[in-house]
Amino acid sequence: MRLNDFQIAKNFNLMELQCPCCHRVMTHPRLVAALQSLRDLLERPMVITSGYRCAEHNRAVGGASASRHMKGLAADVSVPKELQPELCDMARRAGFSRAISYPARSFVHLEVGYE
Repeated sequence: MRLNDFQIAKNFNLMELQCPCCHRVMTHPRLVAALQSLRDLLERPMVITSGYRCAEHNRAVGGASASRHMKGLAADVSVPKELQPELCDMARRAGFSRAISYPARSFVHLEVGYE
């Protein structure tokens, strides 16, 4: 078994959320629950392009200094630009507090709150 290679939800493995540079991972149960809820609404797989980020990786990718990725409260998912408005609406129904569309970069940023 590889580091972080285990299921954390029906359709998600912890490895999908680990930092690509150091393989550390931190994720909040609310993020995992919202991801699974969104996956259930979509009824098709989702590709997580960014989950947890260590401070070094966050700086390298130009992330915000207080990025929720560094707290395990955010994930980015690959979505074609024409489907992003629909996914953002579904994300809010699934429990995300924010869904930010990045059409030019083909992903949506998803966040859950601290509460």
